[in-house]
Amino acid sequence: MIHNASIEKYRTPVGAVTCGSEMTIRLYETGESVSKAEVIMYSETFHREYEMKRKKDCMEEHLKITNEAGIVWYYFRIWEHGRCYFYGAKHGQTQGEGMIYDDTPQSFQITVYEKDFDTPRWMSKGIMYQIFPDRFCQGNKKNMERGKAYHESMGRDVYLHDEWEERPIFGPLPGKEFYDPCDYFGGDIEGIISKLDDIKRLGVSCIYLNPIGEAASNHRYNTSDYKKVDPFLGTNEDFKRLCQLAKERRIHVILDGVYSHTGDDSVYFNKKGNYSEPGAYQGKESEYYDWYDFNEDGTYKSWWGFETLPEVNELNEKFVDYIITGEDSVIKHWLKLGASGFRLDVADELPDEFIFKLRSELKKKFKNYALIGEVWEDVTTKESYGTKRKYALGKGLDSAMNYPLKVNVTDYLLGNQSAKDMRTFLLSQQCNYPKPLYYALMNLLSSHDIPRIRTTLATGMNENLPSREKQAEYVITSKMDQKGKTLARLAMAIQFFVPGMPCIYYGDEYGMHGLMDPFNRGTFFENDKETYQDVLKLTNMRNQEKVLQTGHALYMAADDDVLAILRFISSKKDVFGEACENKALLLLINPTQMEKEIEIDLAKAREGVSESELQLLLKNLTKTVIKTKAAPMDYKIIEL
Repeated sequence: MIHNASIEKYRTPVGAVTCGSEMTIRLYETGESVSKAEVIMYSETFHREYEMKRKKDCMEEHLKITNEAGIVWYYFRIWEHGRCYFYGAKHGQTQGEGMIYDDTPQSFQITVYEKDFDTPRWMSKGIMYQIFPDRFCQGNKKNMERGKAYHESMGRDVYLHDEWEERPIFGPLPGKEFYDPCDYFGGDIEGIISKLDDIKRLGVSCIYLNPIGEAASNHRYNTSDYKKVDPFLGTNEDFKRLCQLAKERRIHVILDGVYSHTGDDSVYFNKKGNYSEPGAYQGKESEYYDWYDFNEDGTYKSWWGFETLPEVNELNEKFVDYIITGEDSVIKHWLKLGASGFRLDVADELPDEFIFKLRSELKKKFKNYALIGEVWEDVTTKESYGTKRKYALGKGLDSAMNYPLKVNVTDYLLGNQSAKDMRTFLLSQQCNYPKPLYYALMNLLSSHDIPRIRTTLATGMNENLPSREKQAEYVITSKMDQKGKTLARLAMAIQFFVPGMPCIYYGDEYGMHGLMDPFNRGTFFENDKETYQDVLKLTNMRNQEKVLQTGHALYMAADDDVLAILRFISSKKDVFGEACENKALLLLINPTQMEKEIEIDLAKAREGVSESELQLLLKNLTKTVIKTKAAPMDYKIIEL
């Protein structure tokens, strides 16, 4: 092996580094026949070539990393026997062992982040619970009456379900041409309050609410009023009480921030004229006119072409003042009522400058307020609208929704990728993500935007789902459900063992099913109590074991099928330098239908961890070779 970007022997230190750090990069197995080697390093702002120096058993270069946060790339140019060749990352990878190329290769990644970047430690140590408010619990039936009366007075269609167990509407209402998410079950804030003790018993320390502001839909991503709780859900006072009661139980409450667009039927745009004050659609006399981009013919820029969702100019001074910086801005309004932070809808579509400003204002109030971004891809290399995003490097997000984890976990459990492939993915996030962000990642398996994990694993449908009509007709047999239940148990074991903040989508603890919207937004009910007990074991373990919160992580493939995750603390300090007892827990995942004989030599595992911490661990262990059996379609936890 010439170079492995994930092993300290070859790159010191491994993983993401802070601005201005020093780094040593080495090539091994370069005999006397190698006359010269260079490391080629580049970013958006520089291109440098360093001639490596020959040492006793390697060639190396000691260098100082740039003082500018961003992504730095590197590869090698090597001369041997008069021939010039290249060494770079394997196709589709940015870490790990590389390969030889005849021409310019793919590059290894170094993520460089701000020195003072830190994230709320309660995120690293906590468990999140996501709630779609209309479908969780009905606490006050009068809210349904008030909501119906209010929205109908605004000329909006409203359909009320008679029974909690009914299926969400998935097509046009009678007499209507298009689907409109205007059916309501009556879940409200008082309902959430009534369930707080149950949520606490589950081990949850943070509730994330999908939008609660007034809007002309049940999902409320088409905001009508940023500062007012939708009447269907209750009042601002209800929300304040929720936060107070949650705080008494040491539970944080996170809100959805939808700031890339508003609804057309809103106090700000007022296309339908439902509000007394002029909105932007009424013309330049509106105080909100400058938020939007109008064409000469009166048409306007809208989110993904949906005319009901007019886009805002997020850097407009008036908009920034209203949302962020004003004395009674939207974020300050909700913080005063008790919110602990925000999840930013479509963070990719918000300019970095907007996110930076929001974070700055948020942290002025309290450094432990949280800012989470909706990002569907690798958060360090994400590019949107021709811009390489820097919101994960210290001035923006604390955390991101870890959709790639869900994709890779399901692909692995469904047999579409090997344990080695799964290890490669986990290692890439570990090495590429800034440590403060990595340990605060929102690790989800289900959400309001993707099929529920039990359904995905039962059906094998991860992408390219059929139409809503076909989804509505789809029948999950008892045999399929049993498969989904068994594999979902393994998925959640992985979710609770990797660094970050595991997020339970309401009802997943009881094995709820659901394909895409709106079927993944069904009403909460206690379906499978055996699944609940399985989840409860994981949440209790996560809350009790500090090693699972902020301990080191070592990823291994025991064989082609069995994934191994070792979490450990070996120097009586966790990854952030906080005092912790030494401990090591090993998770084995076997998604196959065969029992496996497993042998793992921990002394041979090196990737992604500090060599000194690993050596301390090995010194503390009575045995470094783990021999055991892994039962079929099961997981096993071993305390070393």
